[in-house]
Amino acid sequence: MLDWLQPEIEKAAANDTARQSISWLDPATTRLGSPIPFPEKVLVAGGNYQSHVDEAAGMKNAPSPSEPIIILKPSNTVIGARDALIRPAQTEQLDYETEIAVVIGRGGRHIAAKNAYDHVAGYCIANDVTARDLAFKDVHISPLFSQMTRAKGIPTGAPLGPWLVTKDEIPDPHRLQLRCWVNGELRQDGSSSEMIVDIPHLIEDFSKVVELSPGDVIMTGTTTGCGAFQNPPKFLRGGDVVRMEITGLGVMETPIEDEK
Repeated sequence: MLDWLQPEIEKAAANDTARQSISWLDPATTRLGSPIPFPEKVLVAGGNYQSHVDEAAGMKNAPSPSEPIIILKPSNTVIGARDALIRPAQTEQLDYETEIAVVIGRGGRHIAAKNAYDHVAGYCIANDVTARDLAFKDVHISPLFSQMTRAKGIPTGAPLGPWLVTKDEIPDPHRLQLRCWVNGELRQDGSSSEMIVDIPHLIEDFSKVVELSPGDVIMTGTTTGCGAFQNPPKFLRGGDVVRMEITGLGVMETPIEDEK
């Protein structure tokens, strides 16, 4: 993704002083902020992988949503790939969800699925962080008016990165492997081919009710293996490290810290 810098790098590398001046390119010593630092909107497709629907329901071939579920995360939840994810004091059940994030390049409404890729700038890895106990609490308070904003809107709850991969580099985003490790233990290992609603139809559906803008982020769902559905459940605590890897999109490694 830095090919456009190569001529300048080669020129600068001709002497030691200049070589030191480009040391900021070293990923090991450089903070990588979110490739989309201030998206106007972060939209989440809830329950969009059948394996995740099954694990949440505790049964095989569980009924899936009849149409895409839209969940909104506040835009200021976005952090970079290696920034600390802070576990809020009010949750004991902080959970991870490895997802492909679609970044909108050209906005609009009523976008037809056949034209959807014309509106896509590229893709990156996303962690759709969820406070499960807050989610379950809201359902218990009122099943009729349950919502996910409290559970998915926690500060630092949307790590994105490590960079934006343009759509021409990913010929088919529905053939990517999604994997997640926590402290070196493999938790998630699935394929984006599991999506119930594919990316063009997510864009078509979302744009019917929300006007999409350049820079908007759409998180497209997660595969099986979330912490809440391990046996026994395994939630994130301070000191943990979450490593996510998606084919062609790189690696995102996020440390967890407890709120002071």
